Amino acid sequence: MADGKRVNSRFKLLRYYSMASAVALTITASVLVALYRSDQVDEFLLSTEADNTRLTTSFANTFWRQFQPFFVSASNIPAEPLRRRGELRALDIAFESLSAGLPILKIRVYDGRGRAIYSSIRAEVGEDFSINPGVRKAVEQGASWTVMTFRPQMPALDGQSADRWVVETGIPVTGELGQVVGALELYSDATPSMDRLRLNVWRLGGLVAAILAGLYLILFLIVRRADRIIRMQHQEVEGAREALRAKEERFRAIADYTFDWESWLDQDGRLRWVNPAVERLAGYSIEQCLAMEDYPLPMIYEGDRAEIRRLRQSALTGNFESGVEFRLVCRNGLVKWVMASFQPIFDDSGAIMGTRWSIHDITDRKRAEQRLRESEVRFRSVTQTAADAIISVNGQGDIVSWNVGAERIFGYAEAEVLGSNVTMILPEAYRQRHEDGLRRAVATGDAPILGVPSLFEGLRRDGQVFPVELTLSRWDMDNGAFFTAILRDVTERKMAEQELAERTAELERSNAELQQFAYVASHDLQEPLRTVTSFLQLLRRRYDGALDDNAREYIHFAADGAARMHRLITDLLVYSRVSTHGRTFEKVKMEAVLDLVLTNLGAAIEEAGAEITRDPMPDVDADQIQMVSLLQNLVGNAIKYRAPGTVPRVHVGAVRDGENWTFSVQDNGIGIDPKYFDRVFVIFQRLHARGEYEGTGIGLAVAKKIVERHGGRIWLESEPGRGSTFHFTLPVCHPRKG
Repeated sequence: MADGKRVNSRFKLLRYYSMASAVALTITASVLVALYRSDQVDEFLLSTEADNTRLTTSFANTFWRQFQPFFVSASNIPAEPLRRRGELRALDIAFESLSAGLPILKIRVYDGRGRAIYSSIRAEVGEDFSINPGVRKAVEQGASWTVMTFRPQMPALDGQSADRWVVETGIPVTGELGQVVGALELYSDATPSMDRLRLNVWRLGGLVAAILAGLYLILFLIVRRADRIIRMQHQEVEGAREALRAKEERFRAIADYTFDWESWLDQDGRLRWVNPAVERLAGYSIEQCLAMEDYPLPMIYEGDRAEIRRLRQSALTGNFESGVEFRLVCRNGLVKWVMASFQPIFDDSGAIMGTRWSIHDITDRKRAEQRLRESEVRFRSVTQTAADAIISVNGQGDIVSWNVGAERIFGYAEAEVLGSNVTMILPEAYRQRHEDGLRRAVATGDAPILGVPSLFEGLRRDGQVFPVELTLSRWDMDNGAFFTAILRDVTERKMAEQELAERTAELERSNAELQQFAYVASHDLQEPLRTVTSFLQLLRRRYDGALDDNAREYIHFAADGAARMHRLITDLLVYSRVSTHGRTFEKVKMEAVLDLVLTNLGAAIEEAGAEITRDPMPDVDADQIQMVSLLQNLVGNAIKYRAPGTVPRVHVGAVRDGENWTFSVQDNGIGIDPKYFDRVFVIFQRLHARGEYEGTGIGLAVAKKIVERHGGRIWLESEPGRGSTFHFTLPVCHPRKG
């Protein structure tokens, strides 16, 4: 043992030596690569800067000589006019021509003060760059200057920005007498060359690393091989000793802690070993099982014992059984469903030495299967008794379920359609759209009509096309996606909707004709009424002295009736014109409307001594003339219907309520009995005798019609003797503007 330890120590030292050698080689190679990179970078910098200096000198000679008059004159031109000079475009063209195929990023030309009189970036023209060290050196000292720097997101001539290595060179430009008259600065892209240099350095480093890795690998393999031989000799001794113990530990770890109930029986059927899972699964302890006669039959449901006895004997003859389901009676009397496998156990010579039992609890699965069967029964009960068609299809559109409602609606029996494609009940126009939608729904799980009732057309067996309402749902199983459709025949509903639409159109036409009739009738009645009124007035003036009191009274009654008839016809015209002669909705200031109403009612307010209060009024989208009519009707009624000897108090309010304004006109007048609330808005309905209060009974009907035309509603709150409050709503912003 001591010799083995000494040998192991020597090889450990050898491994340490090989590792130290590898570290030394690595450091040496890294230093060499770093020196090589530094030398190459310095050489590259000198070469690149010299090349860019020559290129800049060439540009200076060409540019300055060709455009010298412009450069000399541009020195005194302000920045904005300078940027608009046409010569800059000529300079751009010359620069583009000279820079074609060259890695040039930007150019600037400066005057003797360091001000940019030309740049390939127009925004820089006219800017002062005298603080730039290169520009200052070129224009003040007359010396060239060049430097290479790394610039992130440097734009090229085509506008594309990227991280670049940029060589910036500035040289002075001298005049005829040798004096410095300006400078030219050129930016060139050295990134490709720098990338090639970096790649060469990496390649050299990779080559050195590969050589080093090869040397180290050879050393490592030699040491590892020697070490392995020694260890194998030692492990052969220890392996035999540990094999039995490891096998026993693995067996205990697997058998004692497995979730399933494991048992081993000998050839005579006696239990030799059982794991602790038996207590969790059946409620019996290991000791109780070992003492049990004819194990495990006392724990098995009586009706299943004969089959288990047969399978146990079959396993002793070398047969293997799995997936056997039977019922287990626990110690507390609870019955569980379990699934077992039986297999023989062989010794090293291949002879059968017993059987192994493995039992797994499947009670939850059996309960789930029972619930599934019950659910299926309930589903079929619902679908087969439903009046609607309930059809299920797979992901290919093949029909897998067809209820009685589908048979009644489409005319096909279930046996005729199962396995057929569902397009057989769709009109030709819908089939391609159905197939495209089905493929999309299966692939993405997305379908616009899932869960949303939609209208389609169905095709009966006799070829009749009819409207259906479709509701679609998706469900998934192991073998793919399935879809269930509930289809309802809505032929009668569509016919009813059509009939309703026709009746609505007829009613609208009738209302329009009625309004036109009212307008024409009231308009045409004005002429004979004016004739009657005129002759009555003429009769009164000419023959008043010749008539007795009775005749004068008759003429008065006739004139009063004609006047009332005139007011009635005028109000009827106003009512009929609310819808037919309304103006386009526009932004209306209700403050101005209320001011106008109070001006119009000034005489009535003064006569009654009325007190008018108001809230701030909003702006609404409305017909301004009709708003005046509406408020004038309501405020005028509040003043008119007052109790004798009472000072009228009227308050006009406005409150924002979501998307509507709610207006109110409140008074302290005679009030209205709630049973007449609906009647007051009906045309020609009066609640008082003509001698008590004047009017034709049309005002509130006109108000109601105006409010409804504006998309609002009107109602009132009142009690007799305690005043009334009329409320009406108007949209904050009307959707149709008229």
